[in-house]
Amino acid sequence: MAREYDIKLVEAIKNKQYTEVRREVSVIVKPIPDCDIDGAMDPRVYKGAKKMSLLTKFIPKSMLKMDASPKSIKRLRKMFNSVDSTPMVEEDIKEMAFTVKAEDGFDIPMTRFQTEKPMDHSPILYFIHGGGFFAGSTDVVREALRLFVSQTNMIAVGIDYRLAPENPFPIGHTDCYTGLKWLADHAEEWGADKRSIFVAGDSAGGNLTAYCSNRNIEEKREDVCGQILLYPTLNMGGIKDQYTEFDIDQDVAIYAKQASVIRPGIEIFGEMTTSLSDILGTKDILTKYLTPYMSVSEQMPTTMITSGEHDFLTFESLAYAKKLIDLGVDTTVTLYRGMGHAYIDHVGNYPQAEDCMRDISEFIKKNRR
Repeated sequence: MAREYDIKLVEAIKNKQYTEVRREVSVIVKPIPDCDIDGAMDPRVYKGAKKMSLLTKFIPKSMLKMDASPKSIKRLRKMFNSVDSTPMVEEDIKEMAFTVKAEDGFDIPMTRFQTEKPMDHSPILYFIHGGGFFAGSTDVVREALRLFVSQTNMIAVGIDYRLAPENPFPIGHTDCYTGLKWLADHAEEWGADKRSIFVAGDSAGGNLTAYCSNRNIEEKREDVCGQILLYPTLNMGGIKDQYTEFDIDQDVAIYAKQASVIRPGIEIFGEMTTSLSDILGTKDILTKYLTPYMSVSEQMPTTMITSGEHDFLTFESLAYAKKLIDLGVDTTVTLYRGMGHAYIDHVGNYPQAEDCMRDISEFIKKNRR
């Protein structure tokens, strides 16, 4: 199948991008390729956001609450597990399923993506899917990983770690770290470069990515060549300082025409974030393992952070980037104007998703060992 947009829009994003300082962080700003209205939402995103806004007017607030009850989890998983991408990669990408033994003996499912003959000593993109720690799968980001492999002829690996609340913290986190260590110990068997493993994750997967980086530092291993955080969850504990605080009326009101559409999504996902401790089965969220923002190390690997202009998590992404930069960690931040959350799920639908995968490819090429 073909893209749902003209490839020229992807080129336009790159050609129109510029750099500016936001919240004391130098940011590469990616404009909407076919709309020059300041503060606008991308027309492809607006359609879905408007639908959500209308739904929230008629759905009882109790239906939108998130908790660890089986009924709530089932309802939310149905939403988070949807595959929203459009198949666009025509090349034959091989997908090989395998398992890795967890600390408790569980077989963690993983999938390797590669061409028939990947490059010699290929770097590895180790991708940890999002989904609030309780949902999602490699299926949701499958087309994104296929696109990465087709663009680079490198190897990508996805992990389907165990989900909460059936598997409370730290099970899902340690599954991801076990997967990383296994790759470091076995990558050469595939002809890959074990020194060039890049850990990436979107949303909750970004939190899991930072966990892998922190554990790697603690164990004095050097398995992580770089970390790639896509609209990550970094401040679950809600630490408030000059870099993280925002006012929904002031910060959203600048987009006057879109405020009524943006607000419901921000409020819903904001409530989800505050409920994650119940989902994860722990009250101790003020640790660097669940709230990476609270303790940032100068030993963190080279970092790429990307987020959307209309994503409430962007505030904590910029705050985390500020800490990394102040510590001397090589950090690249990109901001997509007109985008909200989870755009990487929409490869084939949003030109920004394809542009983001190109940026990830370039980041890995630039920073491999």
